[in-house]
Amino acid sequence: MLYRLLIVSIIFLFCSFPDITLAQDKMVLSLENSVDYALENNPEFKIAEKEVQKSRAGVWEAYSNILPQLDGAVNYQHNWKIQESTIPNFIKTMLGPAALPGMPDYVQIAFGLENTMIYGAKVNQPLFLGGAGFAGIQAASAARDATEQVYEAKKQTLIYQTAVAFFSCLLTKELIAVQEEALAEAEANLELVMKKYEVGMASGFDKMRAQVDVANSQPVLIAAKNNYRLAMTQLRTILGLAKDAEIEVAGEFAYIEEDLKDFTLPALQEMALQNRPEMLALQQQKIISQKQVVIARSEFLPKIFFTTDYSFMAMKNSLNFNQDDFSEGFYSALSLQIPLFHGFRSMKGYEKAKLDNKIFIDTEKQAMDRINAEVEVAYNNFLEGKEKFLSARETVEMAKESLRLANLMYEEGANTQLDVLISQLALNRARLTYASSLYDYQVARYQLRKAVGKLHGVV
Repeated sequence: MLYRLLIVSIIFLFCSFPDITLAQDKMVLSLENSVDYALENNPEFKIAEKEVQKSRAGVWEAYSNILPQLDGAVNYQHNWKIQESTIPNFIKTMLGPAALPGMPDYVQIAFGLENTMIYGAKVNQPLFLGGAGFAGIQAASAARDATEQVYEAKKQTLIYQTAVAFFSCLLTKELIAVQEEALAEAEANLELVMKKYEVGMASGFDKMRAQVDVANSQPVLIAAKNNYRLAMTQLRTILGLAKDAEIEVAGEFAYIEEDLKDFTLPALQEMALQNRPEMLALQQQKIISQKQVVIARSEFLPKIFFTTDYSFMAMKNSLNFNQDDFSEGFYSALSLQIPLFHGFRSMKGYEKAKLDNKIFIDTEKQAMDRINAEVEVAYNNFLEGKEKFLSARETVEMAKESLRLANLMYEEGANTQLDVLISQLALNRARLTYASSLYDYQVARYQLRKAVGKLHGVV
């Protein structure tokens, strides 16, 4: 019994294998997993993640400027020739008149031995840096926060770009379906005209016009398919996929009410100034520029350092060192550094920092104006997209009914083939307008969300 069950399982596995391979070869993407995949694999976004990590490391680097520095050292020195020093002959001075004739007034003597070894540890602790230490920490923390906001801005931009690329794929896919349906309707009309032509109920001109209509529909369909391939290539690029990766988009356009539709333009602009990552990053950059002024001013102030050293030293003419040869040394010191003249570097650095702070104020005003303009454009695009969609939705239904009546009346001989062709063209345009209006509306929704800093995922 177990053997039979094993055989059945193997047969089932092999029968199912082609479907598994097909599923593995082609990646089916919805809007949600397209965004998730882009956030995980987009090269530019991965760089932004590393920039955040780097800025966090910069905070600890800034803390190191006020923390104690502990260093261990081992030093070995060999004197190939010991330098001699000239000193007064104290013996001659002590002997006075009893000194032997010819004793020199000065003698040369060498201090030290051939081999010297020193090992120990040294601690340096800044006590006062003129405010530069804490200002540097605050500037590094602000830089980290600014980088995180830049990361959030790139995230929202990537979500927007992914959504637009995905909607472009859906649009071009829908346009292919519209053009295929238009071609099928043109071919059906040609077939009807041919039947009427064969029994003498349609003229040769009617037949030629129907044939031209079919011929004109084919290049448009070819162009729609090419646009679809281009849209898929753009989506692959944003997702960070290989250019030959097989993908397919799953989903369809649908009208979704936007939560921001009831807000006025001034309210949306105020929301953007409060929530846009770019504005939050500018606030942190403002802190950085202010702290840079403090750091530059510290160059004029004195600095105090504490140093302590604990070491052992031994001197021998041989290399046979042991612990008994070493003598212990231990000292501490306070040092005061007073800047007097550094070639105008401190003065010009301070002036530069103050100018950078003033420039930032103008930059902030420029950024606010740009964001307000972006919100206004996005808001107007949203209103336009919504109105176009509501209008196009009614037009499609009327165009469908118009074509149905035109075909029915042509079969009964109540109108001409031109009426049918005009109705077909009107329906085709209505469908194209409907698909385009849905695309414009969805893109406008995401554009508005991004403009006010509220695009955190699929909406």
